[in-house]
Amino acid sequence: MTEEIVTLVVGGKKLAGFQEVNVTRSMEQAAITFGLKATNPSWHEDAWELRLGALVELYTNGDLLCRGYIDRYEADHGEGGQHEVRVSGRSKAADAIDCPPAKHKTGRVEGKTLVDVAKEFDEFGIGYEADVPLKPIPKVQRYPTDSVHETLEREARAQGLMLMGKPDGGVLITRAGSKRHAGALVEGQPPIKRFGVSFSAEGKFSEVTAKAQRALGTSAKDLRQEVKEYDPEVGRYRPLVVFLEGDGTEEDLKTRAQWERLRRQGTSTSIPITVTTWRDADGLLWEPGRLMAIKLPSERVDQDMTLSSVTFTQNHQGTIAVTTWVDPRSHGGKKPKGKSDKAYDAGKGLLE
Repeated sequence: MTEEIVTLVVGGKKLAGFQEVNVTRSMEQAAITFGLKATNPSWHEDAWELRLGALVELYTNGDLLCRGYIDRYEADHGEGGQHEVRVSGRSKAADAIDCPPAKHKTGRVEGKTLVDVAKEFDEFGIGYEADVPLKPIPKVQRYPTDSVHETLEREARAQGLMLMGKPDGGVLITRAGSKRHAGALVEGQPPIKRFGVSFSAEGKFSEVTAKAQRALGTSAKDLRQEVKEYDPEVGRYRPLVVFLEGDGTEEDLKTRAQWERLRRQGTSTSIPITVTTWRDADGLLWEPGRLMAIKLPSERVDQDMTLSSVTFTQNHQGTIAVTTWVDPRSHGGKKPKGKSDKAYDAGKGLLE
């Protein structure tokens, strides 16, 4: 396995020798999070630059893990010269998550795709791009108290899209399953250290009713739009009502209802796998949204799954990655190849 050497760069200085490193990427999060701990006394003065929201870059063996800002700095001093520094932060997208845009004159954008809407509101220099086709949105009106991210996420839900943080600090507008990780994760074989399965019924509903009202028109159909999406696996009556974000057609409403069901499937059924490497068989760092073959016979899993999240961890116990895998359709992908038990099946996807 590759030995990962993590380096933090701040103000042109390189800091290394961490006793603990944690970096988390997720399809669910527009910002990457990180945390570091060091006890090396020589770190003391160099680490001072980290105290006031410093811009940093975190690398492992030359590959960028995260470009972002320090959110929190803590230093502890004890007897005998003991010294510990702990820092944590998020990628640059944190500003879009925390702050409403102040410079846009109207808070309204018309006839543009979501990535172009993002660029109009991006006064923080976050950087947005998309790797899936996008259609123009008739109008996007920002609520005065909403952050940039809240505005974009609302529109993303309506189109069945996800906002994922990138190592360079930007945000990718995406769906799962357009790329693959090399190799496979197979029970009883390296690099699997441990694995499990997780099923939860708390967030699932037997039927999802999406409602809306057209901005123009006075007919009963315009005033009372409604589409239902069913989850037969729930087995009892558990209804949920959601509302389409903004104006939309019946097809948009259908997408919203289906997306709600799929996303809830992704949070309720998952496969956590701890591996002893930060990289796939070709040496690529684990990247959320990519497909991989997962074979766990003891839990009746044999299919392509999508990486939902990964936490890169390094401490006194070694270097591991905690990965979580889901049916690709729950992140907007296509029906996967394989023959797993039906309990892992997310049902009809957006692209089917």
